[in-house]
Amino acid sequence: MRLATEFVRLPYRFDVERLRQEVLAFDESEWLPHVQGYVGNSAIPLISLHGHMNDDFNGPMAVTEKLQKSPYIKQVLASFDEVFGRSRLMGLAANCSVPEHRDVNYHWYSRVRIHIPIITDHRVLFYCGPRHVHMAAGETWIFDSWRRHRVENGSALNRVHLVIDTAGSSKFWQTVGASEWRCSKQLQKRANIDDRFIAFEEGKEVTILTERFNAPLVMHPGELDALITDIVFDMRALPTNPGPALLEFEMSLQEFRFEWRRTWLLFGQSQQGWPHFEKLIREVRIPHEQILLASNHGSATHTFRARVLAAALNTSLALQYMQS
Repeated sequence: MRLATEFVRLPYRFDVERLRQEVLAFDESEWLPHVQGYVGNSAIPLISLHGHMNDDFNGPMAVTEKLQKSPYIKQVLASFDEVFGRSRLMGLAANCSVPEHRDVNYHWYSRVRIHIPIITDHRVLFYCGPRHVHMAAGETWIFDSWRRHRVENGSALNRVHLVIDTAGSSKFWQTVGASEWRCSKQLQKRANIDDRFIAFEEGKEVTILTERFNAPLVMHPGELDALITDIVFDMRALPTNPGPALLEFEMSLQEFRFEWRRTWLLFGQSQQGWPHFEKLIREVRIPHEQILLASNHGSATHTFRARVLAAALNTSLALQYMQS
């Protein structure tokens, strides 16, 4: 999700020693390798599709057995009182990195990632755009994942963060807004934030709210229009984009929008229409020439594929959605 600044530290702090105890209770065999094969990157799913050991984004999310065994981590999540998507413990081995990338898919268009460092070192640096920070143990951070970002672990430790995905309530975004100015003005001095400390409470039972409807069965034309319009304005804003290729891509996007709406008006989400929507996705024309976005200099065509085409039709969710 795009933010007004690269990093925002939120006014929460947690019991690092208790978090460390719960993390170290897991065996090395319980850590899953990174889904894209990044060397030294691993994770333990805490909230996942159906509560199983996977890295999926779409479908009903549930608490995993690993989270059930971690009472304080459960209390940490519940303290935000938000609805959570895929959430994990994320490990980064000594002298390893998270390669530079941008998060441009449908999931990240409306969600932010909360980082709570548990095991870390001052030589672990998080880069986003032109800035970087060390996220200290027990602090709470979010960052602008739309911009280029990467992580470097220059220490001898296996860095572990609790990483939580959420779209955020109005209360959450009010907290972010109140914190942004301090981080943007004082980041290099470490903003002086009056933290709310969340202590562990023995025997306390909490409820974790998890996403149930996080991807469309068939994307509504209104949402599809909004997602495409955002891409169009972003690529128009970069004057170095080649004019003919830009015009060709815009025309293709307009055709796709109109045909999608026409098909929706005939079939809505009904199964009868799925082959027609599949055909539209399969046959959309995308130029070979590189078109970039002004906001993060990423590929407009890649963003369109990841944000719109990959998310517009999710027939595997039919049973869940039709029964609700």
